[in-house]
Amino acid sequence: MMVKTLALAGVLSLLSFESVAVMDLAAYEHRARIDSGIGGRCNNKPIPFQELAMRIDWAFNRGLITERAAYWGKAYGYYPVIDIFNFNIGAICSGR
Repeated sequence: MMVKTLALAGVLSLLSFESVAVMDLAAYEHRARIDSGIGGRCNNKPIPFQELAMRIDWAFNRGLITERAAYWGKAYGYYPVIDIFNFNIGAICSGR
């Protein structure tokens, strides 16, 4: 009986566990290359650097991207597009 109780508790804890993976520099660069090549995924108009930096800082402060990914995004002009409902990164777009 004790084993069943522990197994049930383990299953319930796994089901309720919500994992949000932080996107590191390698994943950020990879997604930037892929997403910029898919037509219609990103806005083709350039955005001001202040807006680009604001989007990157927002993602970094929420723990969605690493500090190195944030620096790279600002240096090369790639910002994350974040889903406002579940706070997942939907795409990495070029702001230039």
